[in-house]
Amino acid sequence: MSMFLSFWILPIVFILHDFEEMIMVPAWKRRESGSTNGIKRRAFGAVTDGPALCSGVAEEMVLLVIVSIACSLTGGTTLYLTSCGAYTFHLVVHILACPLARGYVPGAITALAEMPFMAWLIVAYWHIDRSGWPVYLLWQAAALAVFASNLKLIHTLMPKIQTVLLRYANH
Repeated sequence: MSMFLSFWILPIVFILHDFEEMIMVPAWKRRESGSTNGIKRRAFGAVTDGPALCSGVAEEMVLLVIVSIACSLTGGTTLYLTSCGAYTFHLVVHILACPLARGYVPGAITALAEMPFMAWLIVAYWHIDRSGWPVYLLWQAAALAVFASNLKLIHTLMPKIQTVLLRYANH
């Protein structure tokens, strides 16, 4: 298998994308705090603290590493293909959020930069995977549900983690 078709590429592109978010979200949230545009206040939830955001990124990274380990051990191209699809959907959301926010949303630059690579990766794994459309669509729906549920969970937990970290810093 070529290096670019390694099961470890997805966690690498994920962390490159999330570096942009980890760097930009705190400053972006401060800049947009007075915005009357609802998406700017809702984006990234109540989290304004970089370390709290990083805790969510770390949890997502663990999930992707588990997927990569499972795929490496089993040769699970369908799981990997659908995980790439779910991640690519996440990138599309970042891109579509920009017009809604009437400006930059953290993660949009790397989302744009990674989209061609992810499209290539999905096509490459589609040619390797032998599951067929019905199985693929079932797995894709499951992957989207798992990734969306996980995203909702970490966005619920990150403000609580932020509170704990701020309490720790102040005592």
